[in-house]
Amino acid sequence: MPGAPQCCVVVPSAASHVPHQMAPGRGSTRTAAVGGGALCRVACAHVQLLSYLSLFAGFYGRPCSMEQRRLLFQWLKHWGLNCYMYAPKDELKHRLLWREPYTEHEAAQLASLATAAQEQGVELVFAISAGQDMVFSSASDRLLLQRKLRQVAAAGCSSFALLFDDIDPGLCQADRTIFPSLAQAQAAVANEAYRALGQPPVFLFCPTEYCSALCSPSPSHSHYLLTLGQELLPGIGIIWTGPKVVSRELSPALLEEVEGVLGRSPVIWDNLYANDYDCRRVFLGPFTGRSPGLMSRLRGLLLNPNGELQANYVPLHTLGTWLRCSQQGHGARTGTSMASSAPGTQLPASEPREEPSYSPQEALDQALRDWEAEIRQQVSDPGTGGRVHTMAARGPGSRGAWAGLGTRGPWDVAANSCQSPPVPAASGASTSLDTARPGAHVTNAIQSPAVLVADGVGTELSPTLPLANSIDAGSDPPWAQAESSPAKGLGLGLEELRLLVELFYLPYTHGAQATQLLQHFRWLQANRHGARAPGRASDEEQWQHRAWAFQQLCTRICCLHGRFVSCASRALCYDLHRYLWDLRTVVLAAHAFALWLGCQSSAAALALARDVEPWVRHGGLSGELQALLPVGNSCELFHYPPPLVPSSQHYTLRPLLPQDQQSWGAGMREMGRCPWPSYALALADRLLGSFLRLSPEYMFVLEDTAGPCGYAAGALHVQSFLQQREHIWLPTMRLKYPRTPDGGTVGEAVMSFQAEPLAVPPAVLQRFPSLVQLGTAPRVRDPGAARGLAIALLSALRASGSRGVFCEVSTAQHHQLHFYGKLGFVTLPGGQAHGPRTQLLGRLL
Repeated sequence: MPGAPQCCVVVPSAASHVPHQMAPGRGSTRTAAVGGGALCRVACAHVQLLSYLSLFAGFYGRPCSMEQRRLLFQWLKHWGLNCYMYAPKDELKHRLLWREPYTEHEAAQLASLATAAQEQGVELVFAISAGQDMVFSSASDRLLLQRKLRQVAAAGCSSFALLFDDIDPGLCQADRTIFPSLAQAQAAVANEAYRALGQPPVFLFCPTEYCSALCSPSPSHSHYLLTLGQELLPGIGIIWTGPKVVSRELSPALLEEVEGVLGRSPVIWDNLYANDYDCRRVFLGPFTGRSPGLMSRLRGLLLNPNGELQANYVPLHTLGTWLRCSQQGHGARTGTSMASSAPGTQLPASEPREEPSYSPQEALDQALRDWEAEIRQQVSDPGTGGRVHTMAARGPGSRGAWAGLGTRGPWDVAANSCQSPPVPAASGASTSLDTARPGAHVTNAIQSPAVLVADGVGTELSPTLPLANSIDAGSDPPWAQAESSPAKGLGLGLEELRLLVELFYLPYTHGAQATQLLQHFRWLQANRHGARAPGRASDEEQWQHRAWAFQQLCTRICCLHGRFVSCASRALCYDLHRYLWDLRTVVLAAHAFALWLGCQSSAAALALARDVEPWVRHGGLSGELQALLPVGNSCELFHYPPPLVPSSQHYTLRPLLPQDQQSWGAGMREMGRCPWPSYALALADRLLGSFLRLSPEYMFVLEDTAGPCGYAAGALHVQSFLQQREHIWLPTMRLKYPRTPDGGTVGEAVMSFQAEPLAVPPAVLQRFPSLVQLGTAPRVRDPGAARGLAIALLSALRASGSRGVFCEVSTAQHHQLHFYGKLGFVTLPGGQAHGPRTQLLGRLL
């Protein structure tokens, strides 16, 4: 089952909730609970207690460090959670090498962990997964298991769990001769270990059938569960995840069936926040879908959280609120101060007790306020490492480069968008189209050249076009000034954190703003014919209105990424940056594609995203946006590692606009540091001239603060494109650039116009009817920005009906060959015939 980073459990804060029973103790007094503690047993079906509720470390992935666990224990104590299960699936001696005892050093670390937990009043539960290769009938294996548990007990841990999840349900030949069934074999091993340890008060058992979906045919008719309920000793708690591995809802009614089968109240292993099954998802939303009345039917609740510690602040905070609401008999409603409901607080005796109630939204509001303060403390505290060391947040450019293109700088739009009033977190997912906004945006949402700001830094991608930076310095844009301001950069704001949470909400639901983003993008594609509808001004204005709303959300996400890199603590950035960076990259491409849709004729027939099987779609919000793109099923375009060094560098990605065509050459000349400034226009003509003249509708531009820094160009019907290039464009270029004796790159650029164009093999044209060309400047170190260019162009070509694309790359440009290879391009057979120093690469769409 999905694992998580350290598991916890929540317990009632006062023993008064359990008449005639002792509340579970901790440390040296914990053994007092053996006789009647609720963690030990529930002898009567009418006396059932949630005895532990906390966090569980049962995830697949990198285990948490000791310092992270210490911080986690502090969080657990603060929010009234009392248990931590140590069960990292990728720790070798927990699962794969379970027979091997811990070394002296490892045992000392485990003892340190137990001591740190006890200092915070947290019960450490040691779990071991021995079922993968254990021979249940082997006396040797049983003794090795007991020896391992005794070693852990000697290190200071006195609570244990045996996990038999995610294993082969069959028995080996040796076991089949001894045990009639798997359940009896597992129960025999568990009972023996339980007795060997002196029947500890906390001893848990995770069955192989741990949810309703895995039971055959159902929990009430599962021979496996029935046998476990009969064979396991009553002091052993049985773990259950609910209807599914990741259950959307849990209620007393859903647990009645399994409770009757097991003969005891279950211990819930809650995978609501487990994210180890999808590397592109993290869950930051509030604890929800669990009725507060659930507590009376449980022995405990183990929350299996995100694999990243910093991602669990809101989940654990709201879990604590859920527990307090259930214990105190009143909800976190309007007019009720959750901040005053500290762990262990009791209602005044004169105040009548109400039915348990819990508001996830109000719990989230309080958690966000506390998280904002926590992040500010992490940033300002030198002991936490402070902020992340980032790459330069901006290039040495200025507004001068934008003057050459005749457009506004990206700060003109982005700064306003980033500082716009926050979108309230509404309970509904939709948003009104009558929201007040600048009137100019209604008609210019698509025509404005600079509309979206993004940011990032990654590995260097060498360019096809030698675009370089360095423009005379000018005034810094507002985002640069904001990043240099200590007051502005200390931590993230409340609304920024709310947006972050709503983008990465819960497994089955998105937050309000993420839902709006998806709704707008779907609507823009479904109603693309209204983008340019002659004689239907209302349809066109409505489309532009929705495009403007989509643009604002995209801009806020990209601005959030920049602020996150600038203001988050090192630990928070390390844990969450890759998720936000991945989403920002997909948003860049989706936004550019939406703008491209607005530039197309209403009569154009477009082939948009194809329907696929539900299991194909992973990745949360990023995955859903990806699925809406025409090339969304091409996973190699979207799955790639984040940059090693984060940065808040800002980029713009958009289609080429009509006003760019006249000023593109001037913009190239102003990019500076070109070894041949007088020939910059010749190089631009060589690489982009034919696309600008013959196929401008399939061109995308990447810009940063210094101006253009990348391009993506394509030709939908390459046969007609090559014919027009040979008969129309090349003769013009030959007159413009006569033969020259100069050598080097410039001479090669000029001579290329005089040479006869090389023929493309017919077999290539048949399967790959479209031509593409991509390039970025050396200063673009963000792989997401470069891939965003490729995704936007390929989406536009696929939407127009292309089945495949190819490109021409010099065999000497190894960086380009590598870059296209990462995008899924492969060497085409017969490509060498195109020229001795040229290689054809292609990929299907």
